[in-house]
Amino acid sequence: MVSESGTYVYAVGRNLDEEVLSGLEGVGGSSVRMISHRELTAVVSTVDLEEFGEDALRRNLEVLAWVEETARRHDEVVRRAAAITTALAPFRLVTIYRSDDAACDRIEELYDDLVLVLDRVDRRSEWSIKVFCRVRSVPSATVEAASSGVAYLERRRAEIRDRQQAAGEQQMLADQLFWDLVPGAAATRRLPPQDQKLTGRREPMALNASFLVDDDHSTDFFELVNATRARYPSLDIEVNGPWPPYSFAVLDKP
Repeated sequence: MVSESGTYVYAVGRNLDEEVLSGLEGVGGSSVRMISHRELTAVVSTVDLEEFGEDALRRNLEVLAWVEETARRHDEVVRRAAAITTALAPFRLVTIYRSDDAACDRIEELYDDLVLVLDRVDRRSEWSIKVFCRVRSVPSATVEAASSGVAYLERRRAEIRDRQQAAGEQQMLADQLFWDLVPGAAATRRLPPQDQKLTGRREPMALNASFLVDDDHSTDFFELVNATRARYPSLDIEVNGPWPPYSFAVLDKP
């Protein structure tokens, strides 16, 4: 019995050269190829619906190792495609259609939005800025030593107030830092701070933001970050990039 297959779409872009991506392995071990619609080109591969069909995906998305491998392959293909074009709109992980024709039909439905997205990200890349509050010890409130429980509770309340005040001050600094970086970007997106389990750090994350930066100005942006870093010694700034513009290739239609 022959398994059904589907078309997995990684991204849509302009002026993509299929030969450059020939031999690249995509998700599920399939070869990457391209299909065209109007002046747009979709980077795709054929996948087995026994693994990537609707029911199978429900199961597989619960398996961390499967998700990590699929995300790694997806991102590798998107990065390779982004390196050979000035405008690429990455699609969400596991975007799958029944056939190449169905994928082209969907691209036609999204055509106007895709054109707007590609114009937005043309010759631009994404940079990630994550800001952490440096852990600092907050001195205990000065409370006269006493053996009573009342004195202990007063001291604890004062310590909590001091910590909350320090956290609020750090957050205000992180907000100001964000606005200091805005002039260096063509567009920005603020994302929810990541949980400490994801960051692997003790320090809380005060800012998680993405910046869409002109490729010609990437050095200027990096220098702006460094200059800003010096003005906020109590904050730890992580900068990563350039990346394909995942955060800015969001389509208005689902």
